[in-house]
Amino acid sequence: MDGTVSLRDSVLNRRRSSPVQGSEGKRPYRELDHTADLCIEIAGRDEEDLFRNAVESLYRILGLSAAPAGGRAPAAETLRIQGGDHEEALVDLLGELLYRVTVERRRFLLQVLSLREAEQGGWVVELTGAWQKLTEAETQGRREIKAVTYHDVRIRRTPRGFVARVVMDV
Repeated sequence: MDGTVSLRDSVLNRRRSSPVQGSEGKRPYRELDHTADLCIEIAGRDEEDLFRNAVESLYRILGLSAAPAGGRAPAAETLRIQGGDHEEALVDLLGELLYRVTVERRRFLLQVLSLREAEQGGWVVELTGAWQKLTEAETQGRREIKAVTYHDVRIRRTPRGFVARVVMDV
């Protein structure tokens, strides 16, 4: 063999790559090859952990910290997002947080996240935390994401928990 790697071998090696890890210092997502957009895979021990890791992943991709910078904790607020299914709820949540970062220049400092079935059907994601204004330095030079899309979004159960795939328009 001359050391070259075929496209097939490259794809097979990518599929065999180590699974996505949760937080605790490691990135809770990995970027996947995608034609024109940013495709990420997010993992979690359970569905709530998956959604928490999705929030952290979005902020990390944007070059922001999901943790408070210190000081006195602001008053707690609640953000509710409802979707027809888990995938819709995930895309709508990330889309809302992206809008707040892009337009309002603030991030949500997540304290508690819960996921429950809505009375009318579908799913509700409820976040408790506080909004924090971004500093001028945080808004400069960050990676630009135009939208979180419904294209190819999926959440699946694995032996280790749950994995979601999300595509973002960059």
